[in-house]
This record gives sequence, C-alpha cells and structure tokens, in this order.
Amino acid sequence: MKKKLFGFAVVISCSVFGQKVKIKKDIATVDGKEFVKVFKDPVAEDSFNIISLNGKDLFYLKFNNYNDPKEINYSNKGGFVSYFEVMSADLDTVYFETDLTHCLVGCNITDNFIKMLYGGRILKDDGSIDINRLEILSKKVGFEYSKKRNEMTNATNGTNTVIIQDSRPRNGFNISLGR
Repeated sequence: MKKKLFGFAVVISCSVFGQKVKIKKDIATVDGKEFVKVFKDPVAEDSFNIISLNGKDLFYLKFNNYNDPKEINYSNKGGFVSYFEVMSADLDTVYFETDLTHCLVGCNITDNFIKMLYGGRILKDDGSIDINRLEILSKKVGFEYSKKRNEMTNATNGTNTVIIQDSRPRNGFNISLGR
C-alpha cells in the first residue's frame, strides 16, 4: 500500500510541477507564456528551426536515427533509435544531442528540447542565447547517441565470428524426452 501511495504522489508531483509545453501556430508556449517559434524545415524531414519571438535564428534541430539490436522490444521491433542533434543556426556547431519526445497523443517531438531550453534558462529575456548556460547544458547532456552509434559500428567491423552448427537429427530412430 505504501508503494502505491508513493507512486501516486510521484505522479501527482510530476504533473503539478512539470512544465506544460504546447505548440500552436508555430509558437511554443511554456506554462501559457510564449517562449520560442518552432518551424519545421521544408527540406530535411523531421528537422526543425528554433527562432526567438523577435525573429532571430537560434537553433537547428537535425533529426538522426540508427538501428540498435539492443533496443529491440515488443514496441520497437526494428531497434529504431532516433534523436536530435542540436546545432547552431548557421549549422557550424553541434552543441549536444537530445532525445525526441515520445508520446501517443497530444505532444510534439520537440517538447523535450523546449523544456531543456526553458529549464536551463538558455534564452535571455531579449531572446538571445546565454552562451555560458548553453555550454553547461551541453556538458550535462553530451553526445550519448553518437557514442553508442560509433561503438556499434566499431564493434561490427568484421571482428565477430558466427558459427552455425548443423542441428539436423542424425540418421536412424531418435527419441527425445524432456524437450
């Protein structure tokens, strides 16, 4: 009973204290206050431009994916892993990588990134980027997905040996018990 009560308290506190992110007409609001503009990139699929409310380009979210056999489960049969590379608006610098927001109904895949910007106070009141806080956030979040992808490609460069054993029954009369 205590575990159920504790779980209920955690769910309630997360729903009360979590930021409510909504995107309507390309404007992302956090807790009812306009925060940034989010535009889907017309050229690259599932990539986004993040623009300040006064029209200054801030970030570019580049969609990436790969297949990881370790991520295969009942809802992800192909082991599909997707993430955003958070880049500067001029596409010269990759700051960090972030997970997509996964939900069934009622959210946008950019919600996770917008919560990070808001919670990390990356944007100043005038809509410009606070570089010091962006560097701190970049160090906290890092490049987890690139590291995993590189480890996978380095591990599968031909060093694995697969031995296939012939499992046909031998000639004659065979009785298998206990199988």
